[in-house]
Amino acid sequence: MARTMRAVMFFVVVTVGVILPFRIDARGRNNLKYDGTVDFGPQLLHFVDGCVAIDGTMTSGSFFDGLKRIDMDSRLEFKKSGRVVTEYPESVTTSIRIVGDRCGTALLNAPRSIFQGDSYSVKFKVEWKKGMQLRPASMSSAAAHCLGLSSIPIPHQDFTIPSITCQLTVDSKGVPLDDHLIVSLFSAEGKRLTRLSVAP
Repeated sequence: MARTMRAVMFFVVVTVGVILPFRIDARGRNNLKYDGTVDFGPQLLHFVDGCVAIDGTMTSGSFFDGLKRIDMDSRLEFKKSGRVVTEYPESVTTSIRIVGDRCGTALLNAPRSIFQGDSYSVKFKVEWKKGMQLRPASMSSAAAHCLGLSSIPIPHQDFTIPSITCQLTVDSKGVPLDDHLIVSLFSAEGKRLTRLSVAP
């Protein structure tokens, strides 16, 4: 399969309102310690012409390495090296993996909402969320890119499935550490496919 990239589009919509490894160690029910990454959590999307599996992580250098989250009644407290941490670092990088699949023997191709033969199109929208309130997040288009289309062979089958990994760098300076980063995925036609949420 030719590994060409036809169109990848990124955008940030200014509005106010309303699979990768995850490494986390439990230190008691209300005490979690992260090991460098925070996980979005996997999703499996079903379409009429196939499925898309999505997962991802959020990183920022060594910021999340050794970060502890402590549940304290109605609030969260974060500590690292014995010090209280209240805000995200200057920026965070998300790595989102998207894998297409037939999702059934009767289907012949990966879903065309993202994959079209040897090309793909996907749009992203990023926001910060506190409670039920959404606010715009700033993402540099120069720092948002997909690592290319690859094909994953399926053992004992005569077909492969497409896979891409997209990285987005989001400005997070001054953002409270208990806020959630929301990443929405859209098809080339602008239809929302899913919404991912991540926070330590």
